[in-house]
Amino acid sequence: MKSLVTQYHALNITELARGGWLYPFSKYDWIWRTNKGTHRTTVAITVVTDALQLVFPMCGVDRVLQEVRLTHSLGSQGGKRPWFICPTCRQRVGVLYHTDGLPFRCRICCDLVYPSQYQ
Repeated sequence: MKSLVTQYHALNITELARGGWLYPFSKYDWIWRTNKGTHRTTVAITVVTDALQLVFPMCGVDRVLQEVRLTHSLGSQGGKRPWFICPTCRQRVGVLYHTDGLPFRCRICCDLVYPSQYQ
C-alpha cells in the first residue's frame, strides 16, 4: 500500500496565492501544527522573482535551502493562476509534499496517493 498525501506536509500554491503570500521579495515562516495545535515543522519562505526559496530541516541536516520555480497560466476570465514547477520532474503542480528525509516534490515523485484511491 502506498503512502497517503495526508501523512505528509503539503505546500499548496492556491492557499499561498489567496492568502497574499506570493508578493515578490517577501519573507515569512510557514508553520505546520499537529491536530492539537502544537508546533510541528517550520519552513522559512522567501519569495523571489518567479521562485520560492524554502529553508527547512531535513533528516541528518540542520537546514536545507531549496529553490522551487513558479509559473503561471492564464485564467478563463483574464487572471493569472500560479503553479509550482516540481523540482524533480519539472511538471506544473499545485501542491508540493515534504516526505521524510527528502526535499519538496510533487505527489507523483513522492509516490503518494489520495485517500479516495483506496476506498
